[in-house]
Amino acid sequence: MHLSRRARIGKSARTPCRPHVPWLPCALLLSLAAGWPAQAPARSNFFFLHHSTGRNLLDQGYVRQEIAIHNEGAGTDFELWDHDYNYIGLRNGQGIYLNRDYGIPGDNTDPDGLYVLWTTENAARDSILANHEVIAFKSCYPAAHIDSDAKLAQYQAWYLAMRAVFDQHPERTFVVMSPPPLHRLDTNLSEADRARAFANWLGSADYLAGHANIVYFDLFDLLAQPDDGSATRNMLRYMYERSHTDPDSRPNTIANQAVGPVFAGMFIRIGMETSDVDDDLVVEATPPRLGCSPNPLRDAGVLHYETAVPGTTRLLLYDAQGRLALMHECWQPAGSHDFTMLAETLPSAGIYWAAVRQEGGQEARVRVVVMR
Repeated sequence: MHLSRRARIGKSARTPCRPHVPWLPCALLLSLAAGWPAQAPARSNFFFLHHSTGRNLLDQGYVRQEIAIHNEGAGTDFELWDHDYNYIGLRNGQGIYLNRDYGIPGDNTDPDGLYVLWTTENAARDSILANHEVIAFKSCYPAAHIDSDAKLAQYQAWYLAMRAVFDQHPERTFVVMSPPPLHRLDTNLSEADRARAFANWLGSADYLAGHANIVYFDLFDLLAQPDDGSATRNMLRYMYERSHTDPDSRPNTIANQAVGPVFAGMFIRIGMETSDVDDDLVVEATPPRLGCSPNPLRDAGVLHYETAVPGTTRLLLYDAQGRLALMHECWQPAGSHDFTMLAETLPSAGIYWAAVRQEGGQEARVRVVVMR
């Protein structure tokens, strides 16, 4: 799916990247389902309500750093606030804990708690609406224990009631997130299939159509095994398990580092879509292009790539097992660029995959053979 975004187009140029601290890349092409607000007021203050799974996503996924890099390159002033358990409380746009909280009713962000938060009069709801423009919220993995069709129907009813409240606040953008999937040792196929059904329903036209200020972020799909008929379908991917013997459903660091850029890109696109930018500068977020020469290569090689929109770009080189060998990051204008892999930075001989990735998960890959 190609999503339009508002962005200032820089002059096409071959621009070098600067080095960045390596991180483990996502081994799969990630997808994002969303309904984007149109003709909305500018939104630059982002908010994320979560518990520990969300905290790990922000911190291990470098979400604030992603937004800061975009701000530096694009001249925006986006900031992300977040709220953990009440006893942990609120962090500001710099990630600093403020030693206060909004008093989330019952400290509950499961579907029933979110229903109470959004559909009843309470101080937490008033504070969130008063202080933040883009409001994302999620339940943690226990919400994926959907043990009956009646419970699934109840979830849907609660989210429909929440949607009715969101309709009353067109000046705000609400990011509805699916809960993360469960560890294969902590669920069964019936529960996992219902969790998938709930995630699919949240992203469907039945829930989103006609509600322009609701955006959907499918966290479940980004973390779960595909719905492929296997014995672990719709459960937390094996590579994303913190332990293969302990049924801890919190995604591991690899998972958070894979999802973090996509999550940050979602916020950034909302902010760009609602920024006061000339309509003539609206472009289509098409995937980048990527090539390598020479290929095979021995002592050095050059990655040639083209980006259709300005934004944060990552260059990655990883082996067939998904282990990172090289990563560089920078903000770049749209256009053609080169990156030289020097001899001392090249891995040992073997088959590798190079990738160029932009904000929001847009990615291109090329097979690279390294010879010694």
